[in-house]
Amino acid sequence: MKRWDRTAQWQWKQNEFLQFVDVESADGHPHPIGNALLGKQWRELKTQAPEGADWSSHFEVVGGCEPFFNFEFPLPQPDGTRVYLSLCGVPINDAMGNFKGYRGVGKDISSQKAAEATIASLTLIDQLTGLSNRRLLLERINFARMSGFRSAEFGALVYVDIDHFKAFNEAVGHDLADVLLVEVGGRLSKCMRDCDTVARLGGDIFVVLATDLGDSAEKASQHVQRITHKITTALATHFTPSMDIALTVSPMAPRFSASLGISLFQGTDTAVEDIMKRAESALRQAKHAGRGVIRYFDPQVDARINHRVQVEQDLHIAIASDQLRLYYQPIVGLSRNVLGYEALIRWQHPTDGILTPAAFIDIAEETGLIVPMGEWVIQSACEQLVAFQSDPSTWDLTVAVNLSTCQLAQPNIAEVIARIVKATGAPSDRLKLEITESMLLTDIDKTIEKMAALAEMGLRFSLDDFGTGYSSLGYLKKLPLSQLKVDQSFVKGLLTDPVDSAIVRTIVQLAKSLGMSVIAEGVELEGQRQALSYMGCKEFQGYLFGKPAPLK
Repeated sequence: MKRWDRTAQWQWKQNEFLQFVDVESADGHPHPIGNALLGKQWRELKTQAPEGADWSSHFEVVGGCEPFFNFEFPLPQPDGTRVYLSLCGVPINDAMGNFKGYRGVGKDISSQKAAEATIASLTLIDQLTGLSNRRLLLERINFARMSGFRSAEFGALVYVDIDHFKAFNEAVGHDLADVLLVEVGGRLSKCMRDCDTVARLGGDIFVVLATDLGDSAEKASQHVQRITHKITTALATHFTPSMDIALTVSPMAPRFSASLGISLFQGTDTAVEDIMKRAESALRQAKHAGRGVIRYFDPQVDARINHRVQVEQDLHIAIASDQLRLYYQPIVGLSRNVLGYEALIRWQHPTDGILTPAAFIDIAEETGLIVPMGEWVIQSACEQLVAFQSDPSTWDLTVAVNLSTCQLAQPNIAEVIARIVKATGAPSDRLKLEITESMLLTDIDKTIEKMAALAEMGLRFSLDDFGTGYSSLGYLKKLPLSQLKVDQSFVKGLLTDPVDSAIVRTIVQLAKSLGMSVIAEGVELEGQRQALSYMGCKEFQGYLFGKPAPLK
C-alpha cells in the first residue's frame, strides 16, 4: 500500500482549506494520484468525488479545528476506474498557539477497499450461481418492508424448488447438477426486473423477491401470477445445448418443473423471518399437493403442517423417553372366556394425556417412526406373554399385535422379531401378528417369504379388516394365515343390512373351508354376538366384552 509520507499541508484562509503543497510516495518518487491533487482545494475534491463520503461531517471537524481527523473518500480516474484515498491530519499552530492549518499524511487505500469488497461479496453472494445468498436476501427483504411501509406497496417472496432434483443429481453427478443450478439461476434472473432480487439458499432452493407490486393484495397477486408464469415457462423449455448434452447421460428429460410457494407482505407488519417462514410453508403445501404446483401461504394449512411437524418432534421424544403405553382389549370365546388380548398402542403425552393412534399413527407411518414404535410394541407384547406364563390361569393366553406396512417392508423384519422373541423368552406360538389386505397389494412374493420365515418360528398370522381390501382371493392359499378377522364395519350393520349379513356369513364359511379360525371385531350388542355365533364365528372382540385398558 503506497503512502504519502512527506507533506500534505493545508492552510486556513477565508474558510477554504487550500491545496496539497507536496505529495510523494514512500519511496521518494512522486505519487501519480497524489500529484494529481496538487493545487486542489477541498471544495474541488468534493465536487469531483462521487457519493461515498460524509463531507459535511468532515468539514465540521476541520472547520472546528479539531485536534485530529481521519477521512476516506473515492475519486474517479480518467480511465473510468475509481481510487480510494485516506487522509489524516493534525493542526498546525504558530508560536503564539494560533491555528494556521493542518499537516497530514495520506494513503492510497484502493487495494484495501478492493479486498473489503471481495470479502463482502463472499459473504453476500452465492459462489456457485453469483446470485444473492441468504444474508443478502434478508437485507433486501427488510429494505422492501421499510420501502413498502412508506409507499403502501405490496411485495412478494417466491420460493422455487426444482422438482426431482435429487434424483437428477444422483443420476448425473454433482458437477452436471451444478451446471443445471447455474442455468436455473440465470433463467430466473431474466424473468425478473432489475429492482427485484433472485437468491439461492442452497441445494435447489431459489428465492425470488419482487417489490412494488401495487397497493392491494389483488393487484399484487395478479403481478405475481405473471411472474410465476414466466418462471414456470422458463424452466419448462429446453436447456442450453451444453445442458442437453449433459442430459444425454441421464434418464431425465431436458426439461424441468418447479414447485412454488408464495408469501405476500406489505410494510413492516410482518417480520422478515415470518415472511420467510410463510413462503417456506407455502412451498411445503405445494410439494405436498404434487409437483409443478403453485401455492400461496394459507394460515389454516400452515397450522395443520405445523401441527404435524410438532407431533413428529414429540414422537421422537416419546419413543426415547418411555411415553408409549400398551392397552389390551380382550378376545373372548363362545362362553365369554378370555382367549387372549389385542395389544393397542397409546401415547401418554406429557400435556395432552392419553392419545389414541388416530392422533399420531398416520404421522408415524409417513415419517418412518412406526418402525421403532412397532418394535417397541412387539417387545412389550412379548414381555407380557412371559408374564402370562408365570400364572397357571393365564399361561395359554395369546397377544395379537398389528404389523404396519413399513414394518413388513423392512428386509430384516423376520430377524428383528426373532431376536425380540428369543431375547424375551416369549412363547412364539402365543404371539399373533395382524396384517391388512392393503399390505399385500405390492411385492406379494417377498411378503410371503417373510411371513413364511416367521411362521416357521411358530408365530401365527391374522388377516385384519378382511373384506375391505381389493386383493385377489388367490393369496389366501399362499399366505401362512391362521385366522380371518371380520371388519367392524360389517359387524355394525349385521342386524340391519342384509348385504352386511351375507358378507359376514360368506367370510365365516370361507375361513372354515380354508381351515382357518375367524374372529369378529367391533361387537357391541348381544344381538350381534348371537348372530355371529349362529353363523359359526367362535371368537369375538369389542366393547361388549371390554374396552382397551392397561393390564393390572
